Amino acid sequence: MISRREAYALLGVDTTCTPQELKRAYRKALRDAHPDSGGSLERFTAVQEAWVVVESLPLVPESPSGSSRVPRETASTRKPSPDTSRVGARSHGHPGGWFRERFGMEVREWLGRGVHVENVFDPDIVRRAPAAVRHILHAAIAEEETAAVLAGLGPGFEVWHDVVVEGSRSTGAWKIDHVVLGPSRLWAIQSEDWAAPVEVARGEIVGEGLAKGEKPVKELAGMVKKLQHSLGVRFSALAYVVPPSDAAAPLTEVGRARGLPVSLVRRGALAGLVQESEFGARTSLVGDDMFELREQLRARIRFV
Repeated sequence: MISRREAYALLGVDTTCTPQELKRAYRKALRDAHPDSGGSLERFTAVQEAWVVVESLPLVPESPSGSSRVPRETASTRKPSPDTSRVGARSHGHPGGWFRERFGMEVREWLGRGVHVENVFDPDIVRRAPAAVRHILHAAIAEEETAAVLAGLGPGFEVWHDVVVEGSRSTGAWKIDHVVLGPSRLWAIQSEDWAAPVEVARGEIVGEGLAKGEKPVKELAGMVKKLQHSLGVRFSALAYVVPPSDAAAPLTEVGRARGLPVSLVRRGALAGLVQESEFGARTSLVGDDMFELREQLRARIRFV
């Protein structure tokens, strides 16, 4: 993690600047560092890291005279985020938690009333459980493994796990596993393990492990449409993440759903996709609107 002084220098302001001056400097630094403005991904990420450092420091509000030098007892204090001690993506939510809770409920219902179970995750119980119940646990593990990959992204990324989609529960599709805000795109990502290889056919993901009539791409696109409306934001890309053995290639472009590009990606290739380092640059999203977009997501996202 860079030092406080280095962070301010990178943003082009003095350590005595006001919060308003700091925000303006951050937006300008983002705009100047953005690859589409002649900057680079490395510079853009460095600006994000600088903001993580200064955002965790106590902020001093402007006095009525416009001076930032106000008495100590009236200064504002902002508690540091628990993630600021390391250079990585800031994460929110509990990946896999809802599915693990549901798995426990389904196991107890399957075993029957009056049957005491100390550990619903006992390998013998998991092995004997019906396939539909086992799939719930596989989904939880898939979410957790994807979350581990996303946690390793740089400070230019922020991740929300198990995001609720209001008004979709009746359809059986009502949460998005991962919402990822990166330097230039806002992603909606689902983690899956259908316990069988999958492929792309006519703009959908298909395979023997999918239930009859299941259309994962259509389902995700429908949820994203609802989430865009409730959050007041615009997503820029969708992705399905599967285990390495379940996709023929590291990355397969599925097509477009509701105007958004959709990718099928092996878990090991996910970081390269969202960082746009291995598969080529894609359409820009945020530019100097990054600050407002991040704050809007933090304020409005809800979890299952």
